[in-house]
Amino acid sequence: MAIFRKDIPASKMNHQNFTFDKIFTITAKAMILNRSHPSIPRNWFWVFQFLVILTLSATTFLFLINSVLFYDIPARRYAEASKNSTMAIVAFTVTIKYLFMLYFQKYMQDLIDVVDRDFKLALDFEEEEKEIVIMYAKKGSKASWYWLLAASSTSSLFPLKALLKMGYSYWKGEFELIPMFDMRFPDRVDIVKEIPAVFAFYFVLCFMFSCYAGSMYIGFDPLVPIFLLHICGQLNILSKQIMRIFTENNSEEEINEKLKHVNIKLQDLYWLIENIKSKFTVLFEYNMKTTTFLLPLALFQVVEDLKRSQLNLEFISFFIATILHFYMPCFYSDNLLDQSNYLRESIYSCGWEKHSDTRARKTILLMMTRTTKPLVLSTVFYPICLDTFAEMCRQAYAIFNIMSAACA
Repeated sequence: MAIFRKDIPASKMNHQNFTFDKIFTITAKAMILNRSHPSIPRNWFWVFQFLVILTLSATTFLFLINSVLFYDIPARRYAEASKNSTMAIVAFTVTIKYLFMLYFQKYMQDLIDVVDRDFKLALDFEEEEKEIVIMYAKKGSKASWYWLLAASSTSSLFPLKALLKMGYSYWKGEFELIPMFDMRFPDRVDIVKEIPAVFAFYFVLCFMFSCYAGSMYIGFDPLVPIFLLHICGQLNILSKQIMRIFTENNSEEEINEKLKHVNIKLQDLYWLIENIKSKFTVLFEYNMKTTTFLLPLALFQVVEDLKRSQLNLEFISFFIATILHFYMPCFYSDNLLDQSNYLRESIYSCGWEKHSDTRARKTILLMMTRTTKPLVLSTVFYPICLDTFAEMCRQAYAIFNIMSAACA
């Protein structure tokens, strides 16, 4: 974030301080922490780390599902069932995201390299264009900060609440062990979970999972907003370059050469967004469906505690983070759509009609045809935009009403 201090102008950008890992340091460090960063060598030491992480996530998921299916639902403990179901979905989701980063390791590194390459080219831009690059990089950095706040507060509230409750019970002289997740283990394990050593092992397991899940959300979820904002910045620069081509005193050869450069860059950006769509489509569909269920599950916990005059801070934080989980891709995909429309308007109104050069007019026609298709991400069935987010919220509210009526 040092490059974004007010006392450092755009002219101070250099190869060292203007790279993906330097600007989006929160996201990069989170990926390094959970060992999902695509630049990490996949050696035997990494395999050991990966197996530890996978075992941690799988164990937590199996314990939670076991509690929901064999104890909570049969015992009509619906509040506990919804709570443990929420955590089980989170455990499964972070595993899916980790496997996604592993499977598309080379592709994710290529995306990071594209951003670094464009940052390197930006060093030779005019001051106005440098400011555009910095502005969109700052927006991407803010997306990382939003996820740092949301994920770290949510993941820390669960162990903090358990520790405070244990401390309060000790202060009252009625000490009791309070777990992070109120789940029932298989019978042979459940009878010994009150033993301090077993409880400590279980608590540390849940705490490590909480840290791991938080790091995955901090490291993975800002990536698409960062890439989308970077593309928005490049489209904005192209729009300004196009508007200058015919207004400056350029010869026909210079006009055609500049149009060629803009057209090549535009094709690269369309190729980039098409690749992002092809890789993330199924994952976005999964995120939309899980968010549709996580929102009512989290809200159900909050409402049930409010009925008992209690404030469930951890699930309030989780509810906000869940909204952020699908809102951010929708919001930034909407920005991309607006920027692509602005580019098309810039191409049409750049002043081409005042020049009779056939080559230039053919290039403009080619660019207009290319930009007819709007730039927007999509799930399998829906475009990712704010309208889709609103539809998801309506579906989540309908599920919440059904849950409330069933448990009334």
